[in-house]
Amino acid sequence: ETLRVDVGLLHAHATFHLPNTHETSKMPAVTLNTRTDLTTSKAKLGTFELTTTTTVEGWKIKATAEPAVPELTKSGLSDFSAEIPAMNAEASKDGITVFLDNLQLIPKKQFVPRLKIAKSVDVADQSYDVKAELIPKGNTSAAKDNSPSNSHVVKLGVTAPAISGFTPKLDYSTGNNTATVEVSGKVDKATVTLKADIDVEGKKSKGASAKVAYPLPEGVKATVEVKDNKSAKVELAKDQFTLEVPVADLTAPSLSADNLTLKVKYSMDFDM
Repeated sequence: ETLRVDVGLLHAHATFHLPNTHETSKMPAVTLNTRTDLTTSKAKLGTFELTTTTTVEGWKIKATAEPAVPELTKSGLSDFSAEIPAMNAEASKDGITVFLDNLQLIPKKQFVPRLKIAKSVDVADQSYDVKAELIPKGNTSAAKDNSPSNSHVVKLGVTAPAISGFTPKLDYSTGNNTATVEVSGKVDKATVTLKADIDVEGKKSKGASAKVAYPLPEGVKATVEVKDNKSAKVELAKDQFTLEVPVADLTAPSLSADNLTLKVKYSMDFDM
């Protein structure tokens, strides 16, 4: 089988020969992943997806379906959606991944795949992880409402070798002309991550944050994230449970049970 991806931005196309499904393949595995978000006023499934994976002649094939689910509030259960579930697929091999986003939109002629290439490059005896993503005009992966993009987008990323235990990472997107600089590493038992978004054209900051994750007794993990807009978020996680506590303004902190969210994850594998 042949999959052709046209990238108008480069005035070129790439043709990938996917393996014939009649050849030797691995039986698919199916996984159900859910995450329930509980607050004092409502309960909703933040995540509900069925994922199937298989390997065919070295190509890893993954397909995911995400049906819309109702939420339960004090007023009762919301209506069920009759929309076709969101469906995505991807095929990856040797650092090349072809994404087939929102397959349910094919009848509306809103289907344009995207391409990602990830490679390790050695420079002066140092290894750098480099990635490039080509998102053609019309792709629907970026917008929350699945609307097609109106321009081509290129995303580039480089992860450099660790320096004194801290790993620097740089990402850039032509979509919003933003560069993201991230540095993360260990300080004693804590994992510290510093992140900043920079408007390349205006040469100004678009936001910054600092996150610290620290292991507590009994397998509990505490994470504190502070942003430059004076907001913060505290998370306590153990096994499949995560308690999230947002703080809107650090200069006048206030806690309310209504702002607490308990997230419960569940996963189940099915043999085919």
